[in-house]
Amino acid sequence: MSTPVVQGLPLHTRSLTVSLSRKTDERWSARGDIIDLRKNGFVPSSYDIQPAGIIHSMNIELDLVPETLEMEAIRVDQPFVAVEPSEATRGECCRDPAPRLLDLAGERLDAAFPKKLTRIFGGPLGCSHLLTLFQLMASAVPRGAAIEHARAAREGTEHAFGDRFFRRAVFIDGLQASRAQTDVSVQLSDSATRPFSDDTHSVERLELFHEVKTLATVERKRLQLERLEVRERSRSAETLTTAPWADHSERLASLVGAPIIPGLAGRIFALTAAEPALGPVQDNLLMFAPGFIQVTAAQMEGWFEEQARAKTDAGESTSGVSALGGNSGACYMWRENGPIQKAGFGTMR
Repeated sequence: MSTPVVQGLPLHTRSLTVSLSRKTDERWSARGDIIDLRKNGFVPSSYDIQPAGIIHSMNIELDLVPETLEMEAIRVDQPFVAVEPSEATRGECCRDPAPRLLDLAGERLDAAFPKKLTRIFGGPLGCSHLLTLFQLMASAVPRGAAIEHARAAREGTEHAFGDRFFRRAVFIDGLQASRAQTDVSVQLSDSATRPFSDDTHSVERLELFHEVKTLATVERKRLQLERLEVRERSRSAETLTTAPWADHSERLASLVGAPIIPGLAGRIFALTAAEPALGPVQDNLLMFAPGFIQVTAAQMEGWFEEQARAKTDAGESTSGVSALGGNSGACYMWRENGPIQKAGFGTMR
């Protein structure tokens, strides 16, 4: 199988990680992190200039009952946010909705949880970045728990307190392939390990390494997928050099030619929901659209040129929320009659 590639000027990287570790005999710890790293240009963000660098850095920590995945405690931290409190925002900021997540303590990470999460924290009620992270955790944690429970039952061993036994990592990279096209890669990996022992080499501790790699080309004007290649591979310590790649590109071909925004998530569910084995593929693809929104913010040159032409032709700028991609109601700071809308800022999040 040939190796597909993405190419172009590096624009933006989104990193999401979810890890599980053994806290005590009766409790596990889960942690999720999301980081957005802009690598190109700058964005006029509300009242300020948002340069390249870390744009978002947020994490969620959970104390879990291993058997039921009940969340006994939830902790949220947001060291870097797009909008800090200021006179221009009337003291409001991206951290304000986070306490809503704490109300989910006592819930279980089961099949019904994602809908509860969206109802409590979706749209103008919450932060789209924390929502995306928690949605990934809601999928990754049960998968990691199932792998660890099966391993422990088979081998009869437990990890030491504090040991990480599962991690999911997702990386979305955007590159400017041309003025008209953006290349995007989404790489998801799940890794699970066996407990440490003095007579075991580190590679032999590998229980599972499962990868899904998505490579795509997006037509910028219509935000339409022009190319989509999706491959998956699962390896253990015994199959590191022999496990084959499975190519899912053909079964997902109907996504090509359709826009990323809106409706991509619904189309992904329609193609994958009936096959539980495609869960990691589904999770990989669901990260595409929210990650791509961040990539678009690193491609502002065309927008600046359009604004300059509009000002020359009409005598005024046509700057607005829709022009830069921030949708009203997409999150708490972008809610109707919120501080950004009241101030009349045309900004990217």
